[in-house]
Amino acid sequence: MIATWDYIIVASCHKRIGANRHVGNSLNPPAKTSEWRRTMLNIIENTLNEVKLADPQHFRSMSVFPLLYLGKSKLKYLTLRNALKQEYIRITEVSEGGSVPELKLINMSESYILLLDGEEIKGAKQNRVLNTTLLVYPKSELIVPVSCTERGRWNHVSDSFKDSERIMFGSARSNKMKYVNQSLMSGQGYRSDQSEVWKNISQLQNSLKTISPTSAMGDTYEDEKVNLENFLNEFELIEEQCGIIVGLGGEVAGLEYLSSSAGYSDVHRQLIESYAMDALVKRSSTDSSELTLEESQRFLEQIWSATQKTFPSAAAGTDVRLESDHLVGSALVEEDELIHLSAFSRQNRQQEYSPRMASYRSRRRYH
Repeated sequence: MIATWDYIIVASCHKRIGANRHVGNSLNPPAKTSEWRRTMLNIIENTLNEVKLADPQHFRSMSVFPLLYLGKSKLKYLTLRNALKQEYIRITEVSEGGSVPELKLINMSESYILLLDGEEIKGAKQNRVLNTTLLVYPKSELIVPVSCTERGRWNHVSDSFKDSERIMFGSARSNKMKYVNQSLMSGQGYRSDQSEVWKNISQLQNSLKTISPTSAMGDTYEDEKVNLENFLNEFELIEEQCGIIVGLGGEVAGLEYLSSSAGYSDVHRQLIESYAMDALVKRSSTDSSELTLEESQRFLEQIWSATQKTFPSAAAGTDVRLESDHLVGSALVEEDELIHLSAFSRQNRQQEYSPRMASYRSRRRYH
């Protein structure tokens, strides 16, 4: 029933420009057989088996293990940042009146465009963040599910949106993802709990003593620009990096992975900032424990052992939702390639290893 509902929404919201364009598998999703779900699991697990952890980086209460992927990305795509910069895409309100949870995107290029869950765009009637990761077809139009990050404004400041060069802070992204997962399970599409998003932003601003006329998340990032730069200087991009595992106070906060190191390099700074915002909230804590290799490996194991639910993406590929007592996550798979994976830890849970997980740990190698 859920898949049928999603299929109707996708078919009505994603339109190809040009009559002879191939219709991707998001409009013709494969049957959700147990074998097909195992295929999704194998793609994620096989990819994680090819990921190596580079030397850790530490600053204050934050630790980062850079991820290096030994394989090679098959699908070529541009990131949102580059696509907007080159004017390949245009993102606007869905109408003159607008709709808070929806935006309209037109891809005028011959390229796939990757938009990441949590990326913020600014302008139009109010700033928004993406509710899910999307791989936009070349020459296509799409209705994009979003959440508002600027509660106190509802008036046009521009005709279209620009890249804010920000990604929503990790704790809020984790919470938003939890609600989007629940929405998908209940057949309501890629909807967040908007009140929770505003609540998380308000809590951040109260903690950091930000005063924003429009309650804009971006104002807090601007206020903390100097502090964020200190974190960026300590967590520099390394060659062939395709992701990160981040720890706060010695515990895993989350993981980010992109199939392309070039694509990852476009969002590295924004991802570091997104976790640094949470570190700044906790800066009064005296806990400067460093994340260990063992805990990082444990989190990789928890990802592929999590329960998975699959849904047709709102664009290309298959959306995979991950849930367990230990984490919440989402992945985007196109054909047989893991394009994007994002996962956040549910804190204060202990893991008991299965024999399969122990075997997996023995295959991990520190790079």
